[in-house]
Amino acid sequence: DVDQMRRLEDAVGKAEKKGARETLVLTDSAAFVVSVKNKTVVTAMDRETMKDNVFTNIDSTVLLKG
Repeated sequence: DVDQMRRLEDAVGKAEKKGARETLVLTDSAAFVVSVKNKTVVTAMDRETMKDNVFTNIDSTVLLKG
């Protein structure tokens, strides 16, 4: 979805401005671990899949609402 990609790009931009290298982006329906330097999604999972998961190798989190 184009809107979700735009929001993900905006979130990664915010993380990059704070000096993040690997960020966890949480939306209402999904979670993405993103390499900020490479602008690449490393891991993506929906809300159901992310239950009881532990996210490692991240140095920041961006929460997206709506």
